[in-house]
Amino acid sequence: MPLEPPESGPPKQPGRIILPGSFEDDSESSARESEPPPSDSGSRIILPPGSSVSAEQETLPDPPRLRPLEIVPARSGQQDLLIISDPLGVLPNPVALRIEVLELLQLLDGTLSLHDISALIARESKDVRAAGFVRDLIAQLDRLLLLDSPRFHEAYDALRAEYHRLEVRQAVHEGGSYPAEPKEAQAFLGEHVKRAEAMKAAGSKPASRAPSALLVPHLDPRRAGPAIARGWLELPAEDATPLRVIVYGVGHSLFGAPYALTRKHFETPFGRVDCDTRFVDALARRLGDVAYAGELAHREEHSIEFQALYLKHRFPRRKVEVVPLLCGGFHALMDQGQTPRDAAPLETLIAAVRDTERELGGATLHVASVDLSHVGTRFGDPEPDERVLREIEAKDHEALDAARRGDADGWYQSIASHEDSTRICGWGATYMMLRCSEPPEGRLLDYEVSRENGGSVVTVGTLAWP
Repeated sequence: MPLEPPESGPPKQPGRIILPGSFEDDSESSARESEPPPSDSGSRIILPPGSSVSAEQETLPDPPRLRPLEIVPARSGQQDLLIISDPLGVLPNPVALRIEVLELLQLLDGTLSLHDISALIARESKDVRAAGFVRDLIAQLDRLLLLDSPRFHEAYDALRAEYHRLEVRQAVHEGGSYPAEPKEAQAFLGEHVKRAEAMKAAGSKPASRAPSALLVPHLDPRRAGPAIARGWLELPAEDATPLRVIVYGVGHSLFGAPYALTRKHFETPFGRVDCDTRFVDALARRLGDVAYAGELAHREEHSIEFQALYLKHRFPRRKVEVVPLLCGGFHALMDQGQTPRDAAPLETLIAAVRDTERELGGATLHVASVDLSHVGTRFGDPEPDERVLREIEAKDHEALDAARRGDADGWYQSIASHEDSTRICGWGATYMMLRCSEPPEGRLLDYEVSRENGGSVVTVGTLAWP
């Protein structure tokens, strides 16, 4: 899930925002651009005022399709805008489009040709410039790398190759979700450990040995830090045995790939957490090209970064190496009436993890870094009342109980049975962890409902398996 609710309102740095055409903010320009279309047009689709029709002829994607992007409305001066952000990070800065192009953007789903879109716009707007305008706008969108097109894929492949060559993944969320300065970070996490120790003392009988698998939250540490620390307390701090930790994170920005590896070391305020590159390389050989196809999703992903932070805090000197693995979602499978067992790429990954672990040996801990339900106004729902909260908790506990039993298929079905109505973002990562590790029956260590200002909740849980 997102780390914190995004701020509303106009962009804070308008100078970094790109607009197709010129961005005029003087009163005369604003007056011109606010003029309504002719009253007899019957138009539902409006050509953005001030748009120019380019005479340039270039090869455009046909049919044009908008790629996965984050689009939110905003206002700057007298202009209503659409602010477009790129989860993949190919666009380093936001892009702003005039609000009038919204309905045209909604047509860019890959089912309509340029000719079809031009004809529709001409019919709706009764504007003879429609064909030229559509071509000009599509060209601009393509130059801005907003379309799923050869131009975008060339840029994406170049950025991915550049990122793959880096050896260290810098901490992205330090200074926001947790302190960047080591002493401050030590105090910050130390407080979480104290609260986690109190939770542990008040909880069930402790395990007799270190766990083989954990489920811990990846919600912002300012909200769920003690719940994260509670999971890591299951590992004895005095243990000096070398440890491999396979972290199954949620690929919030993972599009078009079922999973993504990286062989980077993770930087934290307490020093570097090394990657088990020997394991990752052996795994990648079994998986082929798909292993790193979505690697860019690691660049700003928090679900593995947070676990590296707490792991390094727990073991400042122990030899601990991570295997960073981001997992995608299951909604496409659900929509097709299938289960993860019907997905060959996932079955290949599961077999590859098991085989690589057997081949290399050594102590291995499997960790699902996941959150549970996301419900409320921030996610497009009404503010949940007490009845809805009880329903959310019942669905969470049904899924958690299946996971606690080590039942990956039961975990999947418990969420699919209500079509993931509560948006459990750890659906895929938890399933993959359970299938790869095949743990025995475990223990629920903690369950929490984290409330947000504005009427939303995120639920989290912590589990351990022997």
